[in-house]
Amino acid sequence: MVEKTFFSETVKIEAPRDFVFNFLTDFSEKAKWVDGLKVEDVTPNNGKKVGTHIRESVAVHGHTWEYKGEITDYKKDEYLKMDIGDEKENIKLDYTLTDGDYHDTLLTETATIVEGSLIHRWLTGFEKRTLQKRLLKFKEVVEDEYKKSR
Repeated sequence: MVEKTFFSETVKIEAPRDFVFNFLTDFSEKAKWVDGLKVEDVTPNNGKKVGTHIRESVAVHGHTWEYKGEITDYKKDEYLKMDIGDEKENIKLDYTLTDGDYHDTLLTETATIVEGSLIHRWLTGFEKRTLQKRLLKFKEVVEDEYKKSR
């Protein structure tokens, strides 16, 4: 199995780590930072985060992509790891949170392609730009939500 990390970026979010983590793991809020998200179906694993299954439909440039995923590892306020993909590719997403200065949080998102056709490997440039936009939108939304909560 070939793995290639194609995206790794850290953003500083002006909100405490527990607030950021709770927002990241609240899938009912995901449409606020994922443009084109149409369906988000979460099937819990008997109250546990690890093993929770996720299904989503995302409309991008007139095409709807269907993805299925699973939370593979989780530690509250520290990290969330997921595998997500379709029949042609599988991507590992790793979100790691650390304390920044004062009440800031550093959120690092890393994406690794696990398997896929040559065309999907070529598309990692497009996926990288999509992930960058989502990460910046996530930062913006979380900071706005945190300001509202104060």
